[in-house]
Amino acid sequence: MSAPVAQHTDERRIGACAYLLHMLLQRAEQLQPGLLDALIRGVAADRDSAQAQGLTDLRDTGVFDEALRMLELANDQLKPQP
Repeated sequence: MSAPVAQHTDERRIGACAYLLHMLLQRAEQLQPGLLDALIRGVAADRDSAQAQGLTDLRDTGVFDEALRMLELANDQLKPQP
């Protein structure tokens, strides 16, 4: 019989996935400069298009907003700090 899984395991798994995605995005940007800017523009355009077509409720844009937040964070961290 296996040990019971702690409830916080899902939170850790989600956090680990977000961390790995962040690292992969930054590595991809280093290999292909401008990729993050293109992804940011694409997500923003998809969000705006979905809203314009009535495919999403304003409350449903949270997925797009979170994707933009993650992309912008990865992008901002690669920029030289003043």
